[in-house]
Amino acid sequence: MRRISVLSLAVCAVLGTQTAPAAHAATLTNTFERPAGGSAYTRAEWAKDGFSSTFDVGMGNRTMIDTSVRRSGGKSLRLFYPAGRISPENSGASADLAVPKAREYWLRQWVRFSPDFSWGGTEFGGKIGLGLAGGKRCSGGIACDGYNGFTVRFAWGRDGKAILYFYHMGKTGQYGDSFQLSPGGSGYSYPRGQWIELKMRVRVNTVSGSTANANGEVQAWVNGSPAGTRTGLQFVRNADQINFAYFSSFFGGATQSFAPTRNSYIWYDDVRVQTSPI
Repeated sequence: MRRISVLSLAVCAVLGTQTAPAAHAATLTNTFERPAGGSAYTRAEWAKDGFSSTFDVGMGNRTMIDTSVRRSGGKSLRLFYPAGRISPENSGASADLAVPKAREYWLRQWVRFSPDFSWGGTEFGGKIGLGLAGGKRCSGGIACDGYNGFTVRFAWGRDGKAILYFYHMGKTGQYGDSFQLSPGGSGYSYPRGQWIELKMRVRVNTVSGSTANANGEVQAWVNGSPAGTRTGLQFVRNADQINFAYFSSFFGGATQSFAPTRNSYIWYDDVRVQTSPI
């Protein structure tokens, strides 16, 4: 099976002007077994693993192939989140990847927070690794009008509260809607220092004429257990579907109060994105 990583920038104002790179097959995977340990996982290295992107942020200076922490095989991808820094430009890393356009995708990733990971400063929140998006990827506090796309991402809150965070036409405030992940029916917070399996499914609503039918869905799992579902969503009123998998991981929030109080890291391994159930 072809090994591929999946990434996209979270800032809609930047991404909305990008031209989508060429799409790959409908099953995308990456186990981060190359390049050599200690190397940055640059845009050029992504390309060697079949990655197709239009830009990257932070790949050259905040990523590392790590041989000391891995979930399987001999390596994983480590991202660096510097103390006192927020936003994709200064925290974590981002890049984009096109996937074949489809109404429904499943996405799976394994993540591990460093043992002393800082959840924030006086406010708490950040984005985690892989998500799914369509069209112009509505995010960043922008109103989603059904013509400018959508995004679905994993995130954290205070004390590591585990969140699924999504932008859709019916979001209730300026920023995206969210719900706490609740495997087994109880609220869940991410543990530090251990591997966690995060999985999502996104199904885009159908459209009748230019009317968005309220049949979109998002669903999440933690370590194989169902962790929450939202139905009746309206993402689009045009022909947009999921056409980007994306990696978008950084601290924030838009204000310095979200910045970590100490250097922090997240490791990623065994990524899979596909149009059939995982």
